[in-house]
Amino acid sequence: MIFMAQTIIVDNEENLKKASCLIGLPDCVIFDLDGTLVNTIVDLGLACDYLLKERGLEVKWNVDDYKNFVGNGAKLLVKRAFEDKLSESELDAVYEEFKVKYDEIKFDHASVYPGMKEVICALKKAGKKLVVCTNKPDISAKGMISAMFGENQFDVVQGVVDNKLKKPNPRVPREILNFLSVSPQNTVWIGDSNVDMEAAHNLGCRSIGVTWGFRPADNLISAGAEVLINSPKDILKIFKIDIDNI
Repeated sequence: MIFMAQTIIVDNEENLKKASCLIGLPDCVIFDLDGTLVNTIVDLGLACDYLLKERGLEVKWNVDDYKNFVGNGAKLLVKRAFEDKLSESELDAVYEEFKVKYDEIKFDHASVYPGMKEVICALKKAGKKLVVCTNKPDISAKGMISAMFGENQFDVVQGVVDNKLKKPNPRVPREILNFLSVSPQNTVWIGDSNVDMEAAHNLGCRSIGVTWGFRPADNLISAGAEVLINSPKDILKIFKIDIDNI
């Protein structure tokens, strides 16, 4: 697959047509979770704050700091929150505590981004295969998607499992596509970070970056986002799916 050298920013009708022509009509859509489907940043930060307090350490990070820390998995989030000062064994232990604490509070402040539920419903009705591929711990990812979108909206929800490679490595998403009998060429990846754009390129599928998440537009553009959108409804416009009823 040949990728565009310049990002198409969907901010007018002409660029919308260009984006639609480039992306085409994919059979499968892979979504990131945190910062793309659901705003989870407050509870992710609070879980880290709890761990810092438990160890008598200063709680000094704000929401913007945590937005910069996320994207490469919860273990690296914890590592960054502790300023890379934990040994490997300490990090392993704190990470296990993080998973438990975050799973307890993950719904306290989390919210689906406005319009996203309607977009997912419209994509499902249009017959698209829908996948969530996230670096969030698998148990938290599955629980969150089930609670916020229902049991049957997504065909596959895959978070990080111990001993499995996480994105941007393409192995797990490639296994998912094989399971769904879909090719990368008929797939588009939608996410809010450089990790998602790199994962799309590594998988060999098209990429759409979203600006409502945790990373600035420049981060997505520099990572090779082929298309950049500012609203969930832009997804349906690009795919030429009727949006009159959402």
